[in-house]
Amino acid sequence: MSEKSAKPPQPASRVSVSIHFLCNRCTNIKAPKHNFITGSNNIRFSTVTDHEKSISHIHPSKVVASRVEAAKKTSVAHKTVISLNEAARKQIELKFRNIHALVKNNRPISDFTWLNELDIAKGVDQGTTYNNPTAATAFLECISAVERERMNDLLTGIKFFSLTMDGSIDNAVVEQETLFFRAAKNGKIISRFVCIGEPNSISSADLYKFVKDSTQENGLEKHMSKLVGFGSDGAASMMGKKTGLVTLMKHDHPEMIGIHCLAHRLELAFKDIFKGDKLYMQLTTLLLGIYYFYKNSPKQRKCLKRSMEILDVKGTLPHRVCGSRWLPHMKKALGTLFKTHLAFFTQLQNASNGNAKAEGLFRMLESYNILLYAAPLQEIIGPLTRLSLTLQKTDITLGDAKDMICATKELLLQTDTSDCTKIQSIVKDKEWIGHPLKVRGSELKFQNKCNTIVSALIKLIDLRYKDLNDDVLESTLIGSFRNWPCEMKSGMFYLCFITMNFNKHIVYLYMIN
Repeated sequence: MSEKSAKPPQPASRVSVSIHFLCNRCTNIKAPKHNFITGSNNIRFSTVTDHEKSISHIHPSKVVASRVEAAKKTSVAHKTVISLNEAARKQIELKFRNIHALVKNNRPISDFTWLNELDIAKGVDQGTTYNNPTAATAFLECISAVERERMNDLLTGIKFFSLTMDGSIDNAVVEQETLFFRAAKNGKIISRFVCIGEPNSISSADLYKFVKDSTQENGLEKHMSKLVGFGSDGAASMMGKKTGLVTLMKHDHPEMIGIHCLAHRLELAFKDIFKGDKLYMQLTTLLLGIYYFYKNSPKQRKCLKRSMEILDVKGTLPHRVCGSRWLPHMKKALGTLFKTHLAFFTQLQNASNGNAKAEGLFRMLESYNILLYAAPLQEIIGPLTRLSLTLQKTDITLGDAKDMICATKELLLQTDTSDCTKIQSIVKDKEWIGHPLKVRGSELKFQNKCNTIVSALIKLIDLRYKDLNDDVLESTLIGSFRNWPCEMKSGMFYLCFITMNFNKHIVYLYMIN
């Protein structure tokens, strides 16, 4: 504030002076006229503080600050400092990109040094100040801190989210747990990696401690009131009703719903069918045996490729039949078995003279029952593989999953293996691609076996997914736009009533036609 004399002092003996207060910041900016521009004779402290809080004073303050900042940026000194730091900034940026690329491609941090040296050899100015693994770790921590801040900013604007947890094994064969959060923002499903760590054990108590510590370290603790779901596999330590991880977390978050992974359920339903099935065990033994026979022996793998070239077989190398995506792996392995059967048969027959393992695999490969068992299984596993891949999508909803499950059951009921030319050729001629097959023991009645497998599959799928008909989960069908009316037809009227009660997780949708 500044003082201004409204009237100059008079030469008379009696001088009358009026003191007016002006606001320097408001007078320098074209602001709406008020007393602190034209002059105010109110010297109360509350009047001055009220003016400082008013919009008429705050806006000019921002304008003045922006002018000062703009003057600094356009000054010669500022431009000089920027130009001096530009080279150093580019060097640091390249090092950040290098450590990010190493981590994304699962490379050790020790590769950071030679990667920077390679850039220098290519003529890229990297500098030598931070060319060591210790600095690489610091860069990695900075990237992690920035991503953690972004994740927290994202969670701030989200009303509800869920956590997903699953086991993982690193290159040192150490059991670790990965934690993700999943939410929806502006109609888009978002999945973000939270952390990976090694709990003390796989007991539910240690897993619960791992989740609590991880959410606290990564800044999720203040957002845990928004937690409404937790997804995991069906292990007892995760989904146990008495002492499972989901049960322990419900003590802190009673509104949370535990979801057993839909893709895991399908695999469990498939495995339940073949428990104790000798032919299935023989088939998986054959597929695994062929895979490891050629994987562990470069010589045999080279001979197989040579056989494929000579016989003009458009096949592939054997695939592993187990893993995180077991059903798709099984489909690939069965496809390779029939596509490359001629090359397998010829190469194993030649190698069986001095190799007992090759001889055993050859005897299984020429078995009529095993090959006839594999042919209809390949037809049945096709719809299951498509369902498994669909359930693994990141943007799938429960409504979409239920539709796909119903469609898969319909396809299984319509499966008619008797029309398969592959099966007819094996049954009629008892050979495959010109090579005779041997029947050891009783002959397999494949049609009865297929009907039994399909019936058991449908029953187990219904059993594994029966909780999707629960009232709470059923209400989430509203989130699947595929289940909404695609268009308004003439003469039809849709009236929707939605009742929401998030404390009890009830969302009802009534549609009247």
